Amino acid sequence: MTSANYETMGLDELRQYVLTHRENIQAFHVYVDRSKASGRMITIDPSDPQWEENLDRKIESKISGEAAN
Repeated sequence: MTSANYETMGLDELRQYVLTHRENIQAFHVYVDRSKASGRMITIDPSDPQWEENLDRKIESKISGEAAN
């Protein structure tokens, strides 16, 4: 197996790599960590009774933030 340098890949390039190499769990974990750090990944707490409202708020915030750019 070829060793890839995930740190030199952009986030979109890393995403494509993960989709192409689905068996590479290490690459997947790097992608998830970097996605969270960049704010591209929204997480929810399903045990929170307000999770749907919180998710809607996060999505609206993300959309309005992207529209401002």
